[in-house]
Amino acid sequence: MATGDGSRIVELLRAAPLIDGHNDLIWALRKAGEDGESHDVGGSAPRLHTDLPRLERGGVRGQFWSVYVPSDLTDPHAAVTMTLEQIDALFALVRAHPDRLELARTAGDVERIAGAGRVASMIGVEGGQSIG
Repeated sequence: MATGDGSRIVELLRAAPLIDGHNDLIWALRKAGEDGESHDVGGSAPRLHTDLPRLERGGVRGQFWSVYVPSDLTDPHAAVTMTLEQIDALFALVRAHPDRLELARTAGDVERIAGAGRVASMIGVEGGQSIG
C-alpha cells in the first residue's frame, strides 16, 4: 500500500530502473541552435521536453536518445551526415555531464550505470534514411 511519501516508488525504481525508449532531446537541441537558442540541460530547461533534473526526479536510469533526421531529405548522403552529427551531439552531451550520464553498450553497462545513480545512455537511430 502506498504511504503517500513516494518511498515505495523510489524502492521499486531502485530495484527495476525506469528505461525510456525514445527521447528527441538531441534533435530539439539542434533545432534550438539553428534558431540561435542555447539550452543548458544540466539545469532547468523549461522550453524543452527534457532536462537532466527532470530525468532524475522521474527516476529515469536508462535513456534511448533518438538520433533523428527528417525522412524527406533529397540527398541520402545528407541524412547520413546529419545522423553522424546527431551521434556526435549525444557524445558531447554525455561528456558534458559525466556525473549524470554514461554511454551504455550492454545490459551489464545499463545495470552498472543505473546502479551508480546515473542515466545509462543508449543510441536509437530512427529511420532507414540514416543509413543511406
